[in-house]
Amino acid sequence: MDPRPAPRPAPRADTAPDALAARYRRVRAASLALAAPLTAEDCQVQSMPDTSPVKWHLAHVTWFFETFVLERFEAGFRPFEPAFRVLFNSYYQGIGEQHPRPQRGLILRPTLDEVRAWRAQVDERIDALLEARRGDAELAALVALGLQHEQQHQ
Repeated sequence: MDPRPAPRPAPRADTAPDALAARYRRVRAASLALAAPLTAEDCQVQSMPDTSPVKWHLAHVTWFFETFVLERFEAGFRPFEPAFRVLFNSYYQGIGEQHPRPQRGLILRPTLDEVRAWRAQVDERIDALLEARRGDAELAALVALGLQHEQQHQ
């Protein structure tokens, strides 16, 4: 039996601190780019009960980063808007109540501009967190999971 500790694996290229921050910005920008040709009204429409409006998707993936990353890792965490915790929770019952999926198109507030402002604020906070906690494997894994989640919504 070798008494030496096992060597630690090198961080994956996509979760190394600088690469992860760049990937975070790329994935988040891609969501906005997909929605860019749409008007605010287009982003509000829910074509059927089982699909969600574009605005809801943009908000929900932001909710994920605020709820599962910032709330856990950010010192002095405060939510952008406490009501968003219910409005943009999809099926995470352990987190709390959810707005009913068939009625997501009825969410008039926040506006699309307000959702974009929330996204920008969360993005700044995530960037700061990634910089402050460089090399934190738990944080990196959770951010990577959030990015996979956002790409599924794309």
